[in-house]
Amino acid sequence: MDASSIVAAIAAGIALAALYFTWRQVSAAEEQTALQRRIHEDAGQPYVWADIRPHAQHASFMMLVVKNDGPTVATSVSISIDPPFPSEWSRDGDNERFANNRRFASLPPGRVMQWNLGLPQNILPSPRSPVNEKGQFKITISFDGPYGPIDPLTYAIDLSEYRWVAKTTPGTPMSISKSVDDASRELSKAINKVAERIS
Repeated sequence: MDASSIVAAIAAGIALAALYFTWRQVSAAEEQTALQRRIHEDAGQPYVWADIRPHAQHASFMMLVVKNDGPTVATSVSISIDPPFPSEWSRDGDNERFANNRRFASLPPGRVMQWNLGLPQNILPSPRSPVNEKGQFKITISFDGPYGPIDPLTYAIDLSEYRWVAKTTPGTPMSISKSVDDASRELSKAINKVAERIS
């Protein structure tokens, strides 16, 4: 093998190595682009959840809360609750409000929907309740986002976990008093300004 053949073989080897590394770079770039696209799409998806929790201001009431915490509109929203809520949770025969499968045409970003389920002593299971009456519910949520259907979300809620939770509401008498004082001061300033303009 002469020198030119050796040089040609080395050049071919270098070209093949360069081609391989170029292919790896292109492949890595495609993976990075796909990852960036997925991150962008995930960041733009709605996030719908449902919970049974005490009312934010009146902890003496248990609420079913549904909210879209995402930045975009969720459409074709379906929320199923298994087992269905007990019929005694409904009032005046309003069983539709407590149907097993709830559907919403859409939930815009930030929308919160709440239903009053009743007083904790009527909702929370007794420690002596049979296993199948312990207040355990499986919630399944499915909906569509701007990029198509989202994988259904399924999780369990156990109401017995609330049995020993303290009933606290936002605010204290001191913070309420401070808010009233602040509002009174602002009102006095506004009245004084109006009085100055009139005189």
